Amino acid sequence: MKKVTFLVAALAAQAYAAGPLAFDVASVKISKAPDAVVMMRGGMMDSASGKYRVPSVGGNVNIGNWTLGGCIAAAWDLGAGQLSGPAWLNSDRYDIVAKTSPQATQADLRIMLQSLLAERFKLATHREAKELPVYALVAAKGGPKLRASVGDQHLPVIFAPPARLIGQGSTMEALALALSRPAGRKVLDETGITGTFDFSLSYSVDEAATDAGPSIFTALQEQLGLRLEPQKSLVEVLVVDHAERIPTAN
Repeated sequence: MKKVTFLVAALAAQAYAAGPLAFDVASVKISKAPDAVVMMRGGMMDSASGKYRVPSVGGNVNIGNWTLGGCIAAAWDLGAGQLSGPAWLNSDRYDIVAKTSPQATQADLRIMLQSLLAERFKLATHREAKELPVYALVAAKGGPKLRASVGDQHLPVIFAPPARLIGQGSTMEALALALSRPAGRKVLDETGITGTFDFSLSYSVDEAATDAGPSIFTALQEQLGLRLEPQKSLVEVLVVDHAERIPTAN
């Protein structure tokens, strides 16, 4: 009995690997949830890069009340400022429920979501390089306040809710990548600082609140002795040439 079970599992895995990367079934609808309600299963943001990810638990994808812009960012692995298109991409919201193999990787899920968006929204895109505002991560006046890590680990910077960045054996390049999310622009590492460091950076996501902490810009300077310097740089952008606001029927 065990041999039969293993054989069936092996054949299923082989068929999955050889078949086209598309969801087995998928439903796409205009969301009726309040704008503030965003549902996800399996996590919406990648803790290392701060980019959108395709949430999946056991092959079940459940995206609730996402903007089409968020779905596109997840499907094409885009960072801050890397999507160009009509304003409604970041206002109109949709619910997507899909099913695929539990063996599907995040890379597989991205391709599947690309195909689904092209089919249901008639989405057409192209890539191009644009000169956009970015931030350069540099040392602040007085120099950096960094604690060198022990060991040879090179780990990503992790997001800890509600607003904290934690580095353990992390490089300045990894910090720059993580800062792109709270800063709202691509961040380039121009510190010239090598090595790995341990740090914790706490900031506020709501500066208007009465008990709000420092902004990401102030926190970075006060806590790590670094700052974000506005610049312009060529950034690869995904341009939306066409998209329908109403998805085709399921």
